[in-house]
Amino acid sequence: MPPIHHDNGFRKQRFTDAGGSDYTAIFRTEYSGQDLRRDTTTATETFASQGTRYEYFVIGDDDLTLRTMNARGGRRGGVIGPRDDHVVFWLQHGRLEMHFADRSRVIEPGSPYIASASEAYRFESEETVYNGVHISDAFLRKTAGELGYPMPDGPVLFDQQDERIARREPLRRLLGEVSPTLMDDRVRGAMRTALNRRLATVVLDTFPLRDRGDDVPTASRLRDAIAFVEERARDRPSVPAIAAAAGLSERGLQEVFARTLGVTPNGFLRDQRLDEVRRELLRGESPNSVLEVARRWRFTNPSRFATAYRARFGEDPSATLRAATSQRPDGRSSWRIRQAVAYIETHLDEVCTVADIAAAAGLRPRRLQQLFKEERGTTPTAFLRDLRALRRSGDRS
Repeated sequence: MPPIHHDNGFRKQRFTDAGGSDYTAIFRTEYSGQDLRRDTTTATETFASQGTRYEYFVIGDDDLTLRTMNARGGRRGGVIGPRDDHVVFWLQHGRLEMHFADRSRVIEPGSPYIASASEAYRFESEETVYNGVHISDAFLRKTAGELGYPMPDGPVLFDQQDERIARREPLRRLLGEVSPTLMDDRVRGAMRTALNRRLATVVLDTFPLRDRGDDVPTASRLRDAIAFVEERARDRPSVPAIAAAAGLSERGLQEVFARTLGVTPNGFLRDQRLDEVRRELLRGESPNSVLEVARRWRFTNPSRFATAYRARFGEDPSATLRAATSQRPDGRSSWRIRQAVAYIETHLDEVCTVADIAAAAGLRPRRLQQLFKEERGTTPTAFLRDLRALRRSGDRS
């Protein structure tokens, strides 16, 4: 007898306007949009005649799906009703407003956002491109039970990631690792379920749950552990000290770091200290001594320090210092960030993506984000937005 193959509702589908798919029908089917109001759905119908276009892709099973949507060409609006799945998504382009019963949020490209399954909201979007993960509420509850996480009897409601966690991008890191396999439609059954469970676990580890009584969500404990390391990195705190600060056992700390950040607590501490060394070198405040900076951050073995630095940043620490001191005529920004700023300033009236800015600076997008934060204290997207707002205010005056 041949083995029984369980697909668990697997599907791989692509919908496009060019292929004759109706946006409104997909919206109702995939997002419980059957309660659309006329004054908001009219926006969709009106803009459809003005050249809106979209492409919507879904792959996965009943437990978890990966999705992408390209909805450029105009504005859309409507009401998304309660659903069976929680949605974690990243805007790659455009702008989205979400209006809940008790709050409103403006979403722009950058950090992930989670929309809880039971919450309805009205939305208004413009020129949006996004990637998302849809996780069924039933599967999330099952995964939580296997992890021993207490869950509310009623609706599962999530808060957003703390900024300390969000900038580490744990879910995006994991997606980068597993999405090639999940995008393979030959991967089904037990292997897909195992990968789905890894993603669901990181969601539970990094997005705090509301309404859990006196229980402190693991996401909050992880936040406290990261904060403790960031604030005390120079002291090289021990793993027991980090665990105690977060209210976790040493084993619990090791597990949550491994599955969310892909590193041990000691490895995370080392990387934090390396990051601090790099920040100081980029500021060029100790122009004659890399070792002086390294010692301040408790690196006592020069050879091991140099090896670790090269592995993390792809260059010798002395090269970082030379670039910071020789390519800073303004004393503030490295050459590549000045290139990025110049590109932004000359493209204020055009579509200007992080990928475009990074290419102009000769950097990978993630590296651009890191350097911009280190040297400017903000992100390229926020800097662009602020410049545009400044120009608008100047035009009005």
